[in-house]
Amino acid sequence: MAKKKEQPAEEGSPAWMATFSDLMNLLLCFFVLLFASSTMDEGKIQKIMASFNNMNFSIMNEGNISLLSGDMMSGGVTQVPDIQSIMTQAGKAIDGDPGEDEAASESDADKLSDEELKSEYDKRGEEQSEEMYEEIVQMTESYSIDDQIILDYNAQYVELNLNGSILFDSGKAEVREDSKMFLQKIASILVKYKYCIIEIEGHTDNVPISTSKYENNRALSTERARNVYEYLMSQENFIDANMKIAGYGESKPVASNATEEGRAKNRRVVIKIYNQQNSAN
Repeated sequence: MAKKKEQPAEEGSPAWMATFSDLMNLLLCFFVLLFASSTMDEGKIQKIMASFNNMNFSIMNEGNISLLSGDMMSGGVTQVPDIQSIMTQAGKAIDGDPGEDEAASESDADKLSDEELKSEYDKRGEEQSEEMYEEIVQMTESYSIDDQIILDYNAQYVELNLNGSILFDSGKAEVREDSKMFLQKIASILVKYKYCIIEIEGHTDNVPISTSKYENNRALSTERARNVYEYLMSQENFIDANMKIAGYGESKPVASNATEEGRAKNRRVVIKIYNQQNSAN
């Protein structure tokens, strides 16, 4: 029986490749249309690129990679502590200029006059002092010494006015034994603000004094302030660098020295607790 003659193979690519090529061409046209119909904001793209200008990539030996200021770790792993800030900056680059909010804040600050800035500074200080004042009022009431202290405050500090006759005998600077319990309670209040500046001031009336120990009222007032300071330091763990003393003698009266009542008010020890804002200056 004669063999059937084999038909020679057709030249060229198989028929299915033509169909596949047509499909690829159609897909390519489809994506070109999508790309052409989308709106590209070149400005935003440039901002994104600019935000990465400070990013340094370097390939180190043994496969370790240093990315920004990240700490090198073994196995090519890098710890990048600032990656969140990088992403934030990149986001700002898309939505607006980097530092736009900061620039706006600086611009607003420039518009404020010196008087307005001082007013805002004083307002913040007064709020801090008022909060301290209310806390101290509560503590003096709990210690039952609120009737022995005159409290006041301003934008810089809270002031505790202690009557000198409670603390000292006339013409002397030694703290009286019967007033030490009172000062212990004062120390318990003050230590809560030991990170603030605490200033202890001595004041007298205008009756002249001249003894072998104190040549004038200023010397007496200074010694009284120093003795109060030393007693307070012996009671609580204060920060010595934050403690100040001063003696003003008769130079800062709060009442007239023409009457005994006025002179009694002027014989005093004033403790000033500066608020956080003014303690930092």
